[in-house]
Amino acid sequence: MLTIKIPNLCQSEQRYALDILLGEFLGLVFEVETYAGDVIEITRPGDFDDGASSSAKLTLDASFFHQAHQAWLKPESMPVLPLATWTPADDGINANLVEPSVPVLFGQPGLVKNGEHLHLNLDILGSAFFMLSRYEELITKDRDNHDRFPATASVAYKVGFLDRPIVNEYLEILWQCLHQLWPDLERKERKASNFITCDTDWPFDPAVYSLKPAIKKAARLLIKDKKPIASLQAGWTYLVAKLGLKVKDNYRDSISWMMDVNEAAGNRVAFYFITHNTSKLDTAEDFDSPRMRALFREIARRGHEIGLHPGYETYNNPTNFAKTVNKLKRVLQEEGIAQESIGGRQHFLRWDIGQTPHLWEQNGLAYDSTLSFADKTGFRCGVCYEFTMYDLVNRKPLELKQRPLIVMECTIIASRYEGLGYTEQAMQRFSYFKKVSHQFNGTFILLWHNSYFNSELDSIFYRKIVG
Repeated sequence: MLTIKIPNLCQSEQRYALDILLGEFLGLVFEVETYAGDVIEITRPGDFDDGASSSAKLTLDASFFHQAHQAWLKPESMPVLPLATWTPADDGINANLVEPSVPVLFGQPGLVKNGEHLHLNLDILGSAFFMLSRYEELITKDRDNHDRFPATASVAYKVGFLDRPIVNEYLEILWQCLHQLWPDLERKERKASNFITCDTDWPFDPAVYSLKPAIKKAARLLIKDKKPIASLQAGWTYLVAKLGLKVKDNYRDSISWMMDVNEAAGNRVAFYFITHNTSKLDTAEDFDSPRMRALFREIARRGHEIGLHPGYETYNNPTNFAKTVNKLKRVLQEEGIAQESIGGRQHFLRWDIGQTPHLWEQNGLAYDSTLSFADKTGFRCGVCYEFTMYDLVNRKPLELKQRPLIVMECTIIASRYEGLGYTEQAMQRFSYFKKVSHQFNGTFILLWHNSYFNSELDSIFYRKIVG
């Protein structure tokens, strides 16, 4: 067992960082005590059978925790840009990294060796806490037109490491230091995986069943897309559906098709639903309707997951949020669909780090998978592992798990975001994030909406990515 001594400040935050990196991620057993020192000290007493103690020791810089102790959630506790970089291999640390050098969020570059004592100048635990807790989002006030913290406001984007799971890289550096001192230590085994999700904003195409959306779709196809035949087909489909006849609904058909494709690839899909309408940007679908209940039964019968997609006005609204959860739970119960737990993702990726996690926890949800940026693809939390979240307001760990979203299809493809379209560059982008997530035996989490199959290219991309 490792013994870890931490400075007598920001104890909850230090313990949380240790629990995540050493406990959840590495699977190591340790005990923690406080002391009067300035650095974090890791030893392993009683290494030998004869009772003698090893003199091996690893100490870690704790700059962030000292800064946060003096200026909790204030700009003075933020990283100072531009950041220094460090190449661990120069100091004999051959860690699994995306690039040879890593940015130094807190602390300084370098490793100091003194016999069996290693000292990391890089504040690994504080830097990891900064990323995992989304600490900067309660300090930096930038928001987009949907009240979202944008990627462009993040330290990761400004410095240029948003494309890297920096916490995973820091973890590998820490592990190499620990393993140098105690070669018999064993870490938790992990296996690379994919978690395929679908935000089912519109389970059924409103242009098939409602007049106003039908007119808008027909007009768009005619005027913007220059597709007169498709425009006529859209109008005809609405009229046929109005007569009560069966028509093709691409949104609904895509759900079954996504299950087909993923079952062939060995994936289980999580479908997240907006069960309570809170704005014009939410579906008004009746979840007691026969077609909606039939959809739920099909998803459950085929072994996929049904989850929550709280509507546009829920991320900071306890009443709306609770109505959303309660309706989903009622429908699942009435249909006899038993799931061990319920998770999901916020609509439009709207997230307030000071409020939204509380709503998920208070309503008994197991995990959230919101934390990616809409405007730029990347590792918002700096990691491709599931982890326990932290309550920055009350300064304590939550029960809620975060499964950080890695890629949303429209972030890469859509013109309003990265705008790469259906190009080879776009496919390389999807492939890169999948490859890097798997490099650390992590989970590649993909979001692809059932309403985002507008051409054959969407289907081609999707098959390649999930396969």
